[in-house]
Amino acid sequence: MDRITLGLEWFLNPDHVPFFVADERGYYAEVGLELEVWEPPEHYDTLEMLAAGELDVAITEPIHLVPDRSEGVPVTGIATFLHTRGGIQYPTDRGWDSPADLEAGVRLNYPGAPGLGGRKMVAHMAQHAGGDLTAEGIEPVDRGFYHTDALIEDDADVAFLAFYNFEIVESEHRDVETALWELSDYGVPDFNQLILTAADERLEADPERIERFIDATRRGLEDTVADPDTAAELFFERNPAVRAEDPGLIDAITEATLETFTPDLQQDLEMYRELVDFCEDLELTEEPVTVEEFTDQRFS
Repeated sequence: MDRITLGLEWFLNPDHVPFFVADERGYYAEVGLELEVWEPPEHYDTLEMLAAGELDVAITEPIHLVPDRSEGVPVTGIATFLHTRGGIQYPTDRGWDSPADLEAGVRLNYPGAPGLGGRKMVAHMAQHAGGDLTAEGIEPVDRGFYHTDALIEDDADVAFLAFYNFEIVESEHRDVETALWELSDYGVPDFNQLILTAADERLEADPERIERFIDATRRGLEDTVADPDTAAELFFERNPAVRAEDPGLIDAITEATLETFTPDLQQDLEMYRELVDFCEDLELTEEPVTVEEFTDQRFS
């Protein structure tokens, strides 16, 4: 039996249901694999560990893959397994109609603060809507991915990048009215996706093991889409602590997340082309890259 280590993008949550369905139903074992799941202390640790050869496969978002590749990080996208809606999360009681209403001094929570990446993208969305906000005019707030907490506790006015199936569902559960200005409505490629990645060295040395992992994962995704309630039950039986703190909230997030899985695992190459151009235009990449450099189509 070969061990394969999957690095998560965040703490264990309903995004990861299909992997546990595949494991519980023996799909990994059937192809000679023993799945080990690694939960990162920090979000950005996963790709670093992957590139260093300490993980076999890792989950991330496309917006990280492109800049990292431009910096020479030898990591490649191999499949997309989740596609949701996302963008700027904002309170609906401010009277704002679009990102154009955001003014200098607005407080933005985003992972990576105080780096310019999140601020540049939000400023771009504001300008696309007709506003004049600049990245330099945005006050960075570092509450990590705890976007809703940042808004409720008045540490931030808006948050980026928020996902509908997490932050908007969470705010509804907590009786706080928030909504999304979605990326694609304001000139940003729709990178609201979770993807599987592998290090170049691992892809070259052992593509057959990666292919086995993808084949078993696809079966888990198909089962999750076909029977989401049973899939969720399997996940929580294996990981009861995920629901322990707030079962109602996790159940609501799970219901929304189960609608976002993409069992065909196809990578959106057109989105990636747009994302490469977008990152270059906003100077989010150091060196030019091509889609062919950081995607591998063999497995999806």
